[in-house]
Formats: sequence, C-alpha cells, structure tokens
Amino acid sequence: MKPLLLKDIVREIDGSLVKGNEESTIQKVVKRQSNIDQHVLYFCHVPNACNWDLLKTKQGYSIVVDHLTGEEPIHKDVNIILVNDCKEAYWKFICYYRSLFDIPVIGVTGTCGKTTTKDMVNHIAKEDLMVHKTFQSQNGLHLNHGYLFGLDDSTQLAVFEMGVAYRGNVRSSGRYFRPTVGVITNIGEAHLEGCRTLENYIKAKAEMLEALSYKGILIINADDENIKKIDMSNYQGKIISFGVNEEANYRADKISYVNEGMNYTLLNSGKQYTVFVPGYGEHNIFNSLAAIAACHSIGISIETCINRLQTFRTMSRHVKIYEGYNQSMVIDDTWSCNPSSVKAAMQVLKNISKDSKEIFVLGKMQRLGKHLQEQHIKIGKTLMEMGGLDYLITVGSHAKLTGMSAIENGMDASKVIMVDDASELDSVLEEISGENSCILFKMSLGKMKSEYRQVVVKYRQA
Repeated sequence: MKPLLLKDIVREIDGSLVKGNEESTIQKVVKRQSNIDQHVLYFCHVPNACNWDLLKTKQGYSIVVDHLTGEEPIHKDVNIILVNDCKEAYWKFICYYRSLFDIPVIGVTGTCGKTTTKDMVNHIAKEDLMVHKTFQSQNGLHLNHGYLFGLDDSTQLAVFEMGVAYRGNVRSSGRYFRPTVGVITNIGEAHLEGCRTLENYIKAKAEMLEALSYKGILIINADDENIKKIDMSNYQGKIISFGVNEEANYRADKISYVNEGMNYTLLNSGKQYTVFVPGYGEHNIFNSLAAIAACHSIGISIETCINRLQTFRTMSRHVKIYEGYNQSMVIDDTWSCNPSSVKAAMQVLKNISKDSKEIFVLGKMQRLGKHLQEQHIKIGKTLMEMGGLDYLITVGSHAKLTGMSAIENGMDASKVIMVDDASELDSVLEEISGENSCILFKMSLGKMKSEYRQVVVKYRQA
C-alpha cells in the first residue's frame, strides 16, 4: 500500500478527527479488528460492532466510526475519525485510493479463460512494466480489498480477474478496481446457481461496461453468441473484438495443432503475423488473442506480444498434457468443470488423440444450481455430436446423467462406465488404459476428495 497521511484521509472521507494526530501515517487498511496494529486504519462498518475491550490494549492505530458514546475504553495513542456513515466513508476512501494511480488497469471476466488471459497479459507486460495482478484463479469479492491495496508507487500496470457468482459481482469489483480496459473472454452456461438463468448471467457479465464507466476500452469475443446479446448502444468507449470471425479486429486464421501448442495467423489492421501459443486447444488461441489485444491497447507492440507468448506456461491442471502411466497420454484439466470448459477439453482430446483410444473421465459440473441435471444431460448429447468416445467414465451421481444421455444419443452402453469412488475409477482405468490411450480427466478437484487427486497424479506419472 502507498503510505498516506491521516489528514488527507479525513478530508477525503468528509470526517472529523475527534482524537489523535492528523500527521499520523497510514500504512495499511484492514477490515477485521483482529488485524489492527500500528499505522493501520480500520473502518468499523457495523454500528456498535467494535469490541472496545479488545481494542483497549492496542495502540498506534486509526479507527473510523459513525457512533461514539464517549465511554469507550481507548488507548491514548489512538486516532478516532467520526463520520456520518461508515460504509459510505469506506467507499469514499476506496475511490480516493484508486484515484491516486494514473495507470492502465485491465479487468478480465468471462466464463472460461479469465485466469489464462490475465496470466498471459502479465507474462507479456512484466518485462517492461511492474505488474500487480490477482493470484491464480482467486477472484472472490472478499479479496478485492487486498488486491486494491496491493497497488503502490511502484505499480505500472494492474491486471485483475473479475469473477461472477451473482449479479452485481462485476459491478462491485469495478468500484474497487475501476478498470481502464475491460475484457470479456466468453459467456457460457455457468454460475447458474447464483444467477439463476443464463439471461441473468449475461447481464452479470455485462456489468463490465458499467465498471468501465461506459467509456474505457472494451475487448470482446466476436464469435460468442451470448456476448452479442449485451446491449452496447450506450457505450461511449472503444470496442475491440477478437476471434475467428471476419469482423474481428484481432482475427485468428489458419489454426493448427503443432508440437506442444498451437499455430495460427493473426490478422490485424491489414497486417499478418505468425503466432505460436504453448498449450493445446482453440480456447487457448482465443485467450492469446484477448491478451494480445489488451497489451496492444496499452502500447505494447503486437510483435513483442507474439514473441513473449512463446515462453508462456499455463497454470497446472489447465489442459496440461503428460506422457503418463501405462504409456498413455494424459490430459489433466481438473481445475474447474463447467459446460463450456468440458466442450473445450473435449475438442483438445479429439485433436490430439489421433488414432489413440479416447477415454474421458468426467466429474460433476459445478455451480449450475437447479440447471445441474439439465446441463449434465445436455453435455452427453454434445459429446456425441462432437464425435463420441471410445470410453466415457462418469464419476458420481450427477455425471452419471451425462453417461445415460450419451447412451441415449447412440454411444455403446458397454463403453460407458459409471463409478462412485476413486478406487473404482482406478480399477477401471487399470483395465482399459495403456499404450495408445489418451485419457482426459475433466472434473473440479477443488470439490473432489483427495483420493481422486491421487488417481489423477498416478496416471499423470510415467
């Protein structure tokens, strides 16, 4: 955090210093009383929620309150700022702190590809700029406070992942980050547990326009049918598109699978560029297009972006390929599981398996709410439309619905194996895998028991 003088904070939040020293320096802002220490500022959000008996032993901190009785047991070395409304004062302070940084801030949202796109931007930019970014896929709203105060005088670029569980999430993240560049990678059928319907989920992602104050740079997937449903008629900023669509500003053409990655031709403003992206899958091409567009929008040349992407490495459990157990090829895509990512993983399997035996291990898709059964049934049909499989192994009762759907849509019932625990899964794989097998593990191991992780690790290792 950038150190601040207390008197500047008091001014910006329209407060009154009723006790203390206005020349005090604030070095950290916290949301929990347990984290209070010297040179720390704490906003007491909930009326009468301050545990003064706990705080009376602490000193050297500053506290913002909207209620005092005059009988609080307070150490003499404490600064007290009184405001009309503590929550309102907190948001005034957030706005003030963010305004101290005149730097490009890139916000990334989307059903799939947020983390990879964010990491690609960081990989491209970090050689020239001091980049502050969200950690891995951790994009919960409760983390926004800490991410914002990760900005300091050394920061030259910030890249924030902005997730959605409910409507209002991107709007809330936007209040913290105030992105100058917004990216929407895609919008599939996910997070229906909180958003209830696909229409609401689309509206939740569309909050990126509001986060940009309808005037920043908006980068969108030109091929995504759900993004096309967003009303952009009032958007006053610059809209940049990427994809394979001929209308895209950053267009991929002549896509091919090559050793350890993907090749394509990038078309932009009448020029052509040859691009190699490590990692398999057309979804990775879309991620790279979004990252190139974002970096180019802040002044990094396309040639530089392409050159640096060649050394990019994706996170673990994001469509990672291994020469595995029993001389099989293994695709570990166990970071998360939703309909869009299942389709993307299936596409990779179909493209790299060649003449190998295709084995797809599918677990429960996450955060689909009342649409869970419907989506599992639908994905069974989709897998068959994408060319079917040699074996489909479903894990658990929900994924079993996908297996039954695959059978109904023409898959040989003897090739659909439904298991309920890790030992069963291991036993089945021992029997059917081997040389010339390609095994795709598609499940969310964050929600699975450790014994399932052990099975995946076993088959990843040669």
